[in-house]
Amino acid sequence: MLQDIRDKSQGIVVKIIVGFIVVTFALFGVDALVTSFNSSDTVAEVDGVDITRTQMLQGAETQRRQLISMMGGQVNPALLEDNLLQRRALDELVQRVVLANQAKGLGLGVSDAQVNTYLLQAEQFQTNGQFDQNKYLNFIRSLGFTPLAFKERIKQDVLIQQPRNAIAGSEFVLPYQVDSVSKLQSQERTYDYVSFSLADESENTSVSDDELKAYYEANKENFKTPEQVKVNYVVISSSDFYGKVKITDAELQDAYQASISVLAQEERSASHILIETSDRSDDEAKKRLEEVEAKLKAGAKFADLAAKYSDDIGSNKDGGNLGYVEKGIMGSAFDDTLFSMKKGEVKSVKGQYGYHLIKLDDISKPDVPSFASKKEELQQKLREDKARDALLTAHEDITDLAYASDKLDAIAKEYGVDVLQSAYFGRDGGSDEVTSNPAVIAAAFGAPVLEDGQNSNLVELSDDQVVVLHLNDHKPEAFQSYEETKEQVASIVVQNKAVESLRAKAEKAKSASNTKWTSVKDAKRGQDEMASLAFSLPHPDGKPVIEVKGLSNGDLALIRLNKVDAGNATVPDDQKLAYERYLNQTQATLSTQGQQDYLKNKAKIER
Repeated sequence: MLQDIRDKSQGIVVKIIVGFIVVTFALFGVDALVTSFNSSDTVAEVDGVDITRTQMLQGAETQRRQLISMMGGQVNPALLEDNLLQRRALDELVQRVVLANQAKGLGLGVSDAQVNTYLLQAEQFQTNGQFDQNKYLNFIRSLGFTPLAFKERIKQDVLIQQPRNAIAGSEFVLPYQVDSVSKLQSQERTYDYVSFSLADESENTSVSDDELKAYYEANKENFKTPEQVKVNYVVISSSDFYGKVKITDAELQDAYQASISVLAQEERSASHILIETSDRSDDEAKKRLEEVEAKLKAGAKFADLAAKYSDDIGSNKDGGNLGYVEKGIMGSAFDDTLFSMKKGEVKSVKGQYGYHLIKLDDISKPDVPSFASKKEELQQKLREDKARDALLTAHEDITDLAYASDKLDAIAKEYGVDVLQSAYFGRDGGSDEVTSNPAVIAAAFGAPVLEDGQNSNLVELSDDQVVVLHLNDHKPEAFQSYEETKEQVASIVVQNKAVESLRAKAEKAKSASNTKWTSVKDAKRGQDEMASLAFSLPHPDGKPVIEVKGLSNGDLALIRLNKVDAGNATVPDDQKLAYERYLNQTQATLSTQGQQDYLKNKAKIER
């Protein structure tokens, strides 16, 4: 493909295009040209507000990342298909414009300061509790936003949330609603039942070959080998950048200081005698302190003096004992004195509430590891962090290489990795870490890879690994032969016949005099599966309600509901509060959705 472009770049048409570009630069400048090339087609219009293709693609990418973040490897790959994501993204954008127009019509607004506060406090942009500029920029860059555009997006989020919060905040729940839910939850039911085993019935069920063939022909669409692909791929890991990152001694020292700063601080066990100045003058307090110091020098015990003279009612009866304290607990003047003392020493200092006579009883120092003992660990951690940042920085280059070539060789050569090959896998994924990843599956079966033969976009496997893939082979969906499916067909037909037979037996048992019922009295909601089925039946109206129900293991149950009691168990207040919160949240959700639907139906929308 690239060679074709190079070969044709000498033609007259290309020269005309180049001439046009030169003239445009000369007459209108670079900005005009770039703007014209970057302009996006309008995909929808809502009350005069345009929604561009770029916005839709950005929204689809955001949804893809959110699904993977929330569900990880459990997300259904079908949810990550481009067409589905783009339709959902467009629906969301339409809804956002409708809500934004409503908020503006109400005269609501959001300041830049509010947005900045939100971003600075968002945990996803923090490292060790502090805002991380690199993490923030990498995140918004991965979504295709500029910093300004992303802030505008957040500003709109906060704006449209204001009317929704107002609607939700106006909801309330009446006591009778809570009581109704409480009564339903404490309801009890008395019933009889008979169970019928599917496994036992299946063992006694026979089928003919003609029945199997007839079922196969009637349900042939259900017996297909799924569509499968085999892909070539390159995995680029943060570890591939280990040799390219450098770690300085200054960085190691900074990392060491940061690591020991989170260790426990030095603690000091102290006793004190407090002479308050709130009810006496400063001179009176000093005189009392001097009296205490004189008696201490004369041989009096510190504990006895504390009991007699200290105004600290929390410690004076315990000899003035404060226990172990860290810096920042007792005030700066107290701390400065205490943490400058030697064990057994006594000093006085004036604090916020008066004069302290402090005695240092003991010192407890944390076990701080040496720099030498931590150096290797710190080097590895710094190497991993820097390599991860280098991989994030390389995302754009990897994407460019993937786009510029119709093979993976250029990427493999640039980053010194091998081109690997997968086994065949379907839309439910493969068995290894790469092909079982939902984002990889979605990319493999996406139109660019599967139909156009292009390299995929960069796919993040984790913070430390990305992958780009290319189609190796494709096996379309195909019908399986009868012989290939005979065993599966036999299992289905046997089970269907067994269920049909059991249902006939259950219907017959409804009125049979020899039916052996098992009785259950005052069953509570959700106590077991049979009780849950009994709670699904309507209330008896003068006579028992009898129905056949299916169990999760395939068995059938004939259930006869005889009686429903409201239940007289007292519902705890905390449980009632939980019911009230549930009802309030449910009503708020319904009201908010109803308001959104009303605004959307009233808006003029063109797609």
